[in-house]
Amino acid sequence: MRNRCLFFAAFFLWVGCDQGLDSRVGGGITAAYYFRAVDSFADSYDKGLRLQTIRSDDVHWDGTSGTWYYDYVATEMPPTTYCFHSTSTAIAFDSTSSLKIGAAVVTHEWFDSDVALMVAEKNGGSDFRTHNPSYTISAALGEPVVPNPTTYWYITYLSKADRSKFLTLTIDANTGAVTGKYSY
Repeated sequence: MRNRCLFFAAFFLWVGCDQGLDSRVGGGITAAYYFRAVDSFADSYDKGLRLQTIRSDDVHWDGTSGTWYYDYVATEMPPTTYCFHSTSTAIAFDSTSSLKIGAAVVTHEWFDSDVALMVAEKNGGSDFRTHNPSYTISAALGEPVVPNPTTYWYITYLSKADRSKFLTLTIDANTGAVTGKYSY
């Protein structure tokens, strides 16, 4: 059993590093840094798991985070969401929950979180951080449940002081076009 665990740990580390990415800036990793390894890990569950969302509630302005969560939905009944996470040192199964309504399976190509944050920074994020020195950034990748869905990055800047100021950008995860911008 120990040899099997060591083999899988080495395999997942190799698959994740095989992407040729060096996205460890700002103390974290990008959403895609270990994505292939997480996807392989999800495939090992033999439940027909398909990616539904990738998210983090603590993203740095450069698009990296200490932890990314990957939600997969099972194609078998009953519909169940399987959550995995990655950090700079580990990939692990997190939990299961009932199917989340409102998000489809991600079927389109997407660019990484560092590109999404670069677009967000140029479209008001940098100004938000300047005016709100104490802030948090969250990022989520997903597809809405509508005909002809597109994969989007949803980037939200939130002031920490009173949580009354926010900026949310919806970014097409293939073209980089900002399709929605909401602030208060």
